[in-house]
Amino acid sequence: MKLRALLLCLLTLTGTDTAFAAAGDVQVAVKGGTLGIGAEIGIDLTDSLVLRGGANYLKFNFDSTIDQVDYNMEPELKNGSLLLDWHPFANGFRLTGGVYLNDNEIHVDGTYRKDLVPDQYRQYAHLTDLAHVKGTVDFNTVAPYAGLGWESNHGKKGWGVAFDLGVMFQGEPKVSDLHVEDPYGLNTYPEVSEFLGRQKKAIEDDVSEFQYYPVASLTLKYNF
Repeated sequence: MKLRALLLCLLTLTGTDTAFAAAGDVQVAVKGGTLGIGAEIGIDLTDSLVLRGGANYLKFNFDSTIDQVDYNMEPELKNGSLLLDWHPFANGFRLTGGVYLNDNEIHVDGTYRKDLVPDQYRQYAHLTDLAHVKGTVDFNTVAPYAGLGWESNHGKKGWGVAFDLGVMFQGEPKVSDLHVEDPYGLNTYPEVSEFLGRQKKAIEDDVSEFQYYPVASLTLKYNF
């Protein structure tokens, strides 16, 4: 529903008659890049304006040590895009602006580093595997996008390729539901609550670069 509303808004702003003046100028595409795999459909509004909508998905993981805790980070990127291309020179070069509607999040799962357990408790170091710090990092649902690109078959029928490079501004990361998952009820201790508060801030700082997410993609497209 959100994508439909934005589409109608853009069509209204560009003018309904203009948007459909070039009947049949539609493109479909599959793509891959830093947002994962995806698919798109586009409509030529004028000779120089193209409206594109699509969806992307990507899931991966990486490790990070934060404040004496070893974390496995698992970003899951789920995006819907609504983008407007402008071809200022009537060729394949394009400037692009728009929004991504995302359900992006990072799942975190951490354990305390065994090598940092004090010597007097070293015999119990293996118990750190039983107490996992878990939570989720969230971002803004609406993420503005700006970028540029090039396509091989702008204004021509048939197969072509396109390349895009830009930045999605998805806001500062926010950690939610951070807790210690363990069989001993550690979350009831005030020391653990203080520890989790420090971890929350440390995790947000560690993944802060995700607020400016680089978007690069290679697209295989067909113009009807």
